[in-house]
Amino acid sequence: MSTSTKSADLIGNIHLESSQQPTIIGRYEVNAKLVIDSDITSAWQVLADFYDVYTWAPGVSKSHALNDLPLGLGAARYCKLDDFGSIEEHITHWVDQAGFVYTISPLGPLNNAVSRWWLTPLANRQTMLEVTLKYDIRFGIFGRLIHKLIMRSKLEKSLPDTLLAVKGRVEANTHKWD
Repeated sequence: MSTSTKSADLIGNIHLESSQQPTIIGRYEVNAKLVIDSDITSAWQVLADFYDVYTWAPGVSKSHALNDLPLGLGAARYCKLDDFGSIEEHITHWVDQAGFVYTISPLGPLNNAVSRWWLTPLANRQTMLEVTLKYDIRFGIFGRLIHKLIMRSKLEKSLPDTLLAVKGRVEANTHKWD
């Protein structure tokens, strides 16, 4: 199954593979994944709290909805990021209990950024969380230099830290009810 979108959607062509994860495009990529000791429903409850990401994501000091759309395709949020600035994120793909994709407004040298958050159920009430960020670089050689010297390492550190925060939040909520 293939769904075409305009390049302005920043996802290009979405191709759903057997894992049902939409393919995202970008020249550069940062990826992280981990296993959460909880079922997919509990993990989804944390991820689906899209507008209040500041309550669990390290480095996000403020977040709120940007529109009145129901959570899902088209919903958007504002995030104030410590050490990075502020961004807007717009959901372009949403699958309940599985994951979502959102575009990210330009930030520093990062441009055309797209992030995919996806859950996969595992045996023994465990869930795999995988997050992929793909993006391009703007500002020519200056942007590539900032990316190489500063941004890339910050992204490579902050993404795994964010997944650990999700894991901690989900597992704390799960064990609260055990």
